[in-house]
Amino acid sequence: MVADRDEALKKQVWIAVAVLVVAAIGAASVWRSTSGAQAPGGAGQASTPAGQAATPSVEAAPTASTRPPHPVPDLARTRESLEIAQDPFSSGHPEERRWLDQHGFPNGAQWTRYQQASDAELDQAARAGDTVAATMFDARRLGADPKAESRLLAAGADGDLFALSLLSSWKAGAHAAGIPEAYAISRVAEMRGDLTATLHREMMLGARLSGDQRLLAEAEALHLNLHLNALYRQKHGVDPPPVEMRPYQADPEDTAR
Repeated sequence: MVADRDEALKKQVWIAVAVLVVAAIGAASVWRSTSGAQAPGGAGQASTPAGQAATPSVEAAPTASTRPPHPVPDLARTRESLEIAQDPFSSGHPEERRWLDQHGFPNGAQWTRYQQASDAELDQAARAGDTVAATMFDARRLGADPKAESRLLAAGADGDLFALSLLSSWKAGAHAAGIPEAYAISRVAEMRGDLTATLHREMMLGARLSGDQRLLAEAEALHLNLHLNALYRQKHGVDPPPVEMRPYQADPEDTAR
C-alpha cells in the first residue's frame, strides 16, 4: 500500500512539473514570435497591474454554422475509450476520469497531440468547439494576447480547472510579482474542487511567499472566487452548481485509522 501511495504521489508531482513546463514553454514561444513586433516598454503585453488578476469577461462563442472543421477529427475527446495507464492526470480512481473530463483536463491523446500542435492547429480546433484546445492555445498566448488571461479565468468560471492550473503555473514562472497571483488562482482551483492544487502550489511556490503575502493572496483568492461565481451567473442566469471534489485514490490503511 505504501508503494502504491508513493507511486501516486510521484505521478502528481510529475503532473505539476509537466503543467508548469508546458505553460512556461508555451509562453516563451509566443514571446519569441511576437517580441520583434513589440514596441519598447512591452507594447502588446497585458495591461493588468502586477498583483491583480485580469477581470474575466464573457465573450461570444462561434456558432455551429460558423465553426471550421476540427483539424484532428478522430482525436478522442473523452477518456471513455482510453486506458487509465495512458492518462497523464489520473491517479487511477475510476470516478476521477469522469471528473477530469468535466473539468477541462486533456486526456492522454489530447495532451500528447496538442503539445506538438502548431498555433494554427490549436486555433482551428478551438474555433471548432474543442475547449481543451482553446485552453492550451490561450495558455500559449499569455503575455502576448491581452485577453488570454481573461478567457482562461472565464473558462475557470465555467468549471475548467485545467485553465486555472495553467494560468497559475504561468503566473508563478513569469515574474516574481506574479507569485501572489499564482497562489490565489491555485487556491481558487482548490476551492472549486481540485484537491491536488495544494501539492502543485507548494511545489511551484513553497517558501517564495512571506506570511503577509500568503494572507493577502488568500484574501485575493476569496475575492476572485466570488468574481468567477458572478461571471457564471451573468452568463447562465443561475447560480453555479455545487462544487464536486476531485476523487482520488485513497490508501485503505489511512482510511482505517
